[in-house]
Amino acid sequence: MSTKKELTIKNDRFLNGLISAIGVLILIALVLFFVRQQQAEYRTGNEPYDVVHNYILSVMQGDFDRAYGYLAESDEKPSLSQFQQELSRQANEINHANVTIGEVIINGEFASVQLNIRQSYERPLLANPSRFAEFAQLKLENGEWKLTSMPYPLWSWNWFYIDPKPIP
Repeated sequence: MSTKKELTIKNDRFLNGLISAIGVLILIALVLFFVRQQQAEYRTGNEPYDVVHNYILSVMQGDFDRAYGYLAESDEKPSLSQFQQELSRQANEINHANVTIGEVIINGEFASVQLNIRQSYERPLLANPSRFAEFAQLKLENGEWKLTSMPYPLWSWNWFYIDPKPIP
């Protein structure tokens, strides 16, 4: 009879150990999840990389006032309310986008910043994400880099659009 009792105690210890290990793994996963989300911080510089990083972060965090400040001045520049409305319409696409900033190319008063965008709308393990590389365009304006274009979904096609005029 003591053998059955010893087996039961050993099984209970194993089960308790297994449950404890699973609990620790879940706790580690939660800590990593929340730490990763807090890692995104605004950059203090004004180089093209910094401006693109800060614009993307502010759009993803819904800080449209801050994001709007990174736009270049132009007759085609949207109003703040148009800017907010358009990005609000694209919120689902923005929330499913993962953007990695790549190479920066500066040519005088103009700059291009490569963006690698990954979008996924399905479950993470079964997802077939779309991936594409695009460029953000900037120009130097009064000593500060300002955005003139970004890829969708972080931008609207009709911002800074130059309407072609027929040649008379």
